[in-house]
Amino acid sequence: MKFFSISELLSKAKLAFERFPFAIIWAIISTIITIILVEKDSDSIFDEYVNLSITMVLGISWLIATQFYIEQFKKKNPWWIKVIVLLAIIGSYFLLPEYDIENHHYSNDDVPYIRYVLFLVAGHLALFFAPFITVWHAKAYWNYLMDMFIAIARSGFFSGILYIGLVIAMTAVRALFDVYIEDQRYGQLFILCLGIVNTWVYLSDFPKEIQHNIHLEFNKAIEVLVKFILIPLTLLYLAILYAYVAKIVIQWELPEGWVSYLISALALLLFAIQFIIHPVRLTHESRLIRKFTPFAFWLLLPLLILLYIAIYTRVAAYGITELRYFLIIVAIFITGSTLYFLFSKKKQLRFLPLALAIFALMGSFGFWGAFSVSKRSQAGQLKELYNAFVKTDSIAQDDKNRFESITDYLNDRDALEELTPIIGFNPETAFPNAGRWEMGDKILDSLGFQFKVRETSSSYSQYHSFSTNDKNNTRSIKGYEFMDHSHFYYYDNEGREGFNYNLNEKDNSLLITNKEGLSIIKIDLQQFIENLNNNHSTPNTYRELPPELLSIEAATDSLAFKVLFNDINFRETNDKLILSGAEAYILYKKLE
Repeated sequence: MKFFSISELLSKAKLAFERFPFAIIWAIISTIITIILVEKDSDSIFDEYVNLSITMVLGISWLIATQFYIEQFKKKNPWWIKVIVLLAIIGSYFLLPEYDIENHHYSNDDVPYIRYVLFLVAGHLALFFAPFITVWHAKAYWNYLMDMFIAIARSGFFSGILYIGLVIAMTAVRALFDVYIEDQRYGQLFILCLGIVNTWVYLSDFPKEIQHNIHLEFNKAIEVLVKFILIPLTLLYLAILYAYVAKIVIQWELPEGWVSYLISALALLLFAIQFIIHPVRLTHESRLIRKFTPFAFWLLLPLLILLYIAIYTRVAAYGITELRYFLIIVAIFITGSTLYFLFSKKKQLRFLPLALAIFALMGSFGFWGAFSVSKRSQAGQLKELYNAFVKTDSIAQDDKNRFESITDYLNDRDALEELTPIIGFNPETAFPNAGRWEMGDKILDSLGFQFKVRETSSSYSQYHSFSTNDKNNTRSIKGYEFMDHSHFYYYDNEGREGFNYNLNEKDNSLLITNKEGLSIIKIDLQQFIENLNNNHSTPNTYRELPPELLSIEAATDSLAFKVLFNDINFRETNDKLILSGAEAYILYKKLE
């Protein structure tokens, strides 16, 4: 028996390259560039070059899907479509915000990155329908999906085994022959296996005539998966949701917003079952497989009313944000898909990923898109608050917090001009030097009224936020040898010299550890934030302070540290101060 053939391996690799040249060349170039970036600075691909890195990731799925689409045209080869898609991928890079080299960060506007996620999702969804846009055969489509998932598992297994094997070999050479191997070589090896090996293996075994592969093999393992795992899970979700419906009816209360996620998960599970059993749903010997999905989809329909009520409750109270916009889109998609499965005779599964991809792309731009609709909705929410404020001499704390939250939301999206027709001026031009956290207070102060802030039942905590008033964000390292820059919010941040920084809310401390996780020093910040609270804080407002008031020093027998906070936030709950997050420069030096 022939277990392994180099010639067969090379032949498959050659055929895959001939079939998917754009995708494989893109993968090779992207891998080489990423390896170079890691060699330069391993943090750079997540920092200065993150835009380049994510654009390279975006190209793979789109170029593969494009090739699958083109292969449907037997008499002509519209290669120019691949060129257009390639230019569109490159063009998407320029939609991302520029990196601020001086201040070492990108814009606070997360819209370009949400748009990128939509492009990425649409690209992966395109793989589910690209070979079947112009032709359709239910069994061929089912076989294609099985081939795709098998290819994912196979390529992941092969590239994973190769990576683990090479890592063990490198570690053995390092240990047995005392050969120094830099740590980033392991990361570069992982990138090589993931970017080139994984992609090439994934593409190597797809049948050429996808649309003509109609021999169906619905094996026992798939039947067991459906009957004993997926269907019981679906019944469990249905039982939980219908019990929750009974609770709502008995207590006569509005549904929790979280229920929308469970209903969405239930719908996703039902769609997965429908995809798996689709070719045999009418002919399979098991009555459970033949009858379950219609029964379950009928049970899902009443729950969609609960889904819309949950969404409406949040939207009516707080307006539309991007997350709620996409939740509405998901609800519409689930409703349309459920009705399609119940009443359509053809039930062509390709329409589901196609519709979802169109929703993702359409939601990324235009006045109908997620960002425009969300901005208009939040501006409308702020207008309601503003009109209520001018008629009273007191503001509920919750309403004041909400006004500031909406202002911050619009500020992050460079959309403060939306407030001009509401408040009569553009806050950006009126307060050009205002920090992002203080714009709401500036606008309220400009109204010319002396507001009293009255506490409300939900005002459980008071928040305190401080930032340096050094607008140039300059930091001197004088007297110290090294400097790290960290954003820490309860998770570890690794510095350039191998130190890790972790902010602990339990005892308001900053823990610095080495590569092995051993503690170097624990800096107590309790007295520091108490001083800020007692001498410089106004609850639930943002304050700017001189840099010297936002620094703290500490030392061990061998190291001296100085922490320079750019931002620090804490909350006051039941007379207890609790750190919420911070951003800082950490200076340190070795002591003689």
